[in-house]
Amino acid sequence: MALLGACAPTAFGPGASTDPVAAELERTAQVLYHRMELGHLETGVYTTNALIDVKLPEGARWTLQEFATDGSSYVLVLRSSRLASTAWRVSPRGVSRFTPG
Repeated sequence: MALLGACAPTAFGPGASTDPVAAELERTAQVLYHRMELGHLETGVYTTNALIDVKLPEGARWTLQEFATDGSSYVLVLRSSRLASTAWRVSPRGVSRFTPG
């Protein structure tokens, strides 16, 4: 049984972090992405109004980096004071983890 468990995929796919803070931030970034997509489906444009009630982990904040004037695109960045070495970029293309410069 233990051998089979070793082959099982992780909850977030390949490259998922085993650090609980990073995992929580990854989940939050995914929530931000999906909320933005739901808002887009409902209104036809991207709007940060869809993020009003998102619960952020302690020390986390998102910032709007880019936003198309017609609401057709956006880039959010999720950072946390609890994990300064890593951030997540959220856009209509999905979520990607990166090292802030």
